Amino acid sequence: ARRFGMMDLIASDRVGEHKLLAALGPEPLGNDFNADVLAAAFVGKRAPVKAALLDQSIVAGLGNIYVCEALWRAGIDPRRLAGEVGSVDLLVRVIREVLSEAIEAGGSSLRDHRQTNGELGNFQHAFSVYGREGEACRTVGCSGIVGRIVQSGRSTFYCETCQIG
Repeated sequence: ARRFGMMDLIASDRVGEHKLLAALGPEPLGNDFNADVLAAAFVGKRAPVKAALLDQSIVAGLGNIYVCEALWRAGIDPRRLAGEVGSVDLLVRVIREVLSEAIEAGGSSLRDHRQTNGELGNFQHAFSVYGREGEACRTVGCSGIVGRIVQSGRSTFYCETCQIG
């Protein structure tokens, strides 16, 4: 299992200068993450929006599962070039929604993730696209099927029918 984390002591007024933190983008649930910031980060980006959102210098802390779910909710094709995404207001809103719901559910326990109290997370029961390859899209009125492609070495799950933006 992958483990994330580190510990270092640094004066609180110098946190932004730390070598491991200085290049991070804004926290997706923080006040510094908004449509203007994301739109500016996407200007001229030739990478697919999925890869751009996983880039920690654009926005810190977004993982593969949550990016797939947010792009589905926003109706954005994960292959679309980041510099061509026009609905960043909606994208920022759904990123916040997905993360807030995931936190409320205790995260996603796919294999061995546990909360600090030892309980499993439950957000995996609410996935709309992640891990649902070949199943019906959950968008109301959509007759599409969830597909899977590999981008930047990571599985991307999406609906080719309704994720066209």
